[in-house]
Amino acid sequence: MIQFETSADSAFSPITEREILSSDQINSVLSQLTSTIELSTLGSLYFTQLAAFLPVESLDLSEFGDAMRFGLRPRENLETISLPVSTIKFGESKSTAYIRYQFSEMIAPAQRRILANLHHIFIRPLGHALEFRRLKLMATKDPLTNLGNRNGFNEAAQRLINRHIRTNQIFGLLVVDLDNFKQVNDCYGHQQGDRVLQETAHNLIDSIRGHEEAFRFGGDEFCCLLDVSCSQELNTVAQRIQRAMHSHPLLTSHGVTSSIGGSLFKAGDSLEMLFERADRALYEAKDGGKDTYQAA
Repeated sequence: MIQFETSADSAFSPITEREILSSDQINSVLSQLTSTIELSTLGSLYFTQLAAFLPVESLDLSEFGDAMRFGLRPRENLETISLPVSTIKFGESKSTAYIRYQFSEMIAPAQRRILANLHHIFIRPLGHALEFRRLKLMATKDPLTNLGNRNGFNEAAQRLINRHIRTNQIFGLLVVDLDNFKQVNDCYGHQQGDRVLQETAHNLIDSIRGHEEAFRFGGDEFCCLLDVSCSQELNTVAQRIQRAMHSHPLLTSHGVTSSIGGSLFKAGDSLEMLFERADRALYEAKDGGKDTYQAA
């Protein structure tokens, strides 16, 4: 489990909360901060609690994750206070991260003590949220390729379906199966087979845009969820993947290529319907001689 300690200079060392905050105030803060274990939601709640006591303009938790900035964009010439958080991970050595607070005006000594106390209160729920994120990542990541696994695919696909419901925005699915992969394991062993899977994962990531996602669905089968709006765009990505595999020295040395099936999400679809169409197109590609792409 991730543990946290605070360390700060004497001006910010935590004091007894009762010296500054009432019991009701402390309980209210704790109630809010323990109501969620999602990191981004926790950051937003903490910013709201800070604003109830202090003239805070922005809260920067970016050392704990992307897009973890709350409030207004940081400005020059405003008071900025950085308070440290010492992290201890699984018995390893400590490392120090910082939470940065920016205020619309200079804050008085009593307000600085309030900040110290709120910062100290925040540490434990922050640790729980980071641990939850780590465990969730383990549950949705394939450890060999570092792509999302089947659980990660299901979550990402559902997000896109929800987006379609809200905005009617289309997306696409490619199902990628490696040709001749079994012979790599049979002839060269599983270590070489693992290298083939890892290099395939790299090719997939390099072939899609940064906000799109690739997954190892299982064995030598991969999936890509793509922000496309027509069959031609889906076809373009499939061809890009196949060109990358044709030019990769390790894959070509083993004769490993890819058969790909694709489908666009349609109004009224479920995830199962979308996947079934793409999977059926994949088997048509296999039956058509491998190393081809078919769209459903």
